[in-house]
Amino acid sequence: MKKVFMLLIVVLLSSALFAAAVTEVSGSAPEQGTQIFVDDLGREVELPANITRIAPSGSNAQVIVFQIAPEKLVGLASKLSGDELTVYPSYTHDLPAFGTLYGKKANLNKETLILADPELVIDVGDIKGSVQEMASDLDKVSADVGVPVIFIEANMDNYPSVFRRLGKLLGEEERAEKLASYYEDALTVIEGAKTDHKPTVYITSSSDGLEAILAQKSHAQCAEKAGAEVVVTSSLAQSNGNISLETLYQLDPEYIFAYSEAGYNTIRTSSDWATLKAVSSGKVYLVPSMPHGFIDSPVCSNRIIGLWYLASIFYPQAGIDIVARTREFYSLFYGADISEQQARQILHLN
Repeated sequence: MKKVFMLLIVVLLSSALFAAAVTEVSGSAPEQGTQIFVDDLGREVELPANITRIAPSGSNAQVIVFQIAPEKLVGLASKLSGDELTVYPSYTHDLPAFGTLYGKKANLNKETLILADPELVIDVGDIKGSVQEMASDLDKVSADVGVPVIFIEANMDNYPSVFRRLGKLLGEEERAEKLASYYEDALTVIEGAKTDHKPTVYITSSSDGLEAILAQKSHAQCAEKAGAEVVVTSSLAQSNGNISLETLYQLDPEYIFAYSEAGYNTIRTSSDWATLKAVSSGKVYLVPSMPHGFIDSPVCSNRIIGLWYLASIFYPQAGIDIVARTREFYSLFYGADISEQQARQILHLN
């Protein structure tokens, strides 16, 4: 009997040592009711098993979290106003604004965020700086606000996997699958609409029309995904993205897209721009921006409708009904049932 007892003690001690060894390799086991999430910076972050309260770190995160789990947002990057109020549901209109963690106008209000009592802060988009620098940034924010912060890399190449991953994390897998499948179907249709000719495009974000969106950057991804060549490269522009009209004369793009109404009007009416191919052929467009930019500003998942928008312009032979596509997108991604007239207004077709 004594030998059996001693053998039992040895087995129990061995099991304990084995469990300790496993914990040391894989990290601390999550507490009951929590989960370990490995974000796209390689950080293992302990989160609630059932997440119900989320704060976005900026506009990109706000848009994609809203599209998947709108009722879980406890605040927004900025206060809604104007036409945004017709797209976002009424319960979001009075949510607090936290500001943004990154960008030229970074202004995250940590006090407001703490008062909103989120369980999780989500950052979405490109890696800012190096992986190590960004990981350090997020760890500091997490320590300051007492809430876990995760990062998910997202762009037009991986939106389906981002939707599905966030859907699984937030318990909204069925909805996330609808969004992912919609985008995959859109890519298939648009890929089939492309021709051997690659449209040449100039995109500007300034009121004078001379601040360019640069090729091969995240801000140009929507146009490039639609099959276009963005004509201004980093080597042709100043450090702030500005170019001269003389350079634009040489590039002479087929299409011009302006984010600013002032820039759009300048390009269409100024004699300085009149000889450009896009201007003389009437291919200058004011980019839709309600509730967010179709091509950029921010570089978020709203660009999915921007892909349809650009394809309808570049490939008219494909017969894309952009008004119907816009209504469909707003219904699925925002839960907003807009009329044909509202869609035409958003698209600047009236």
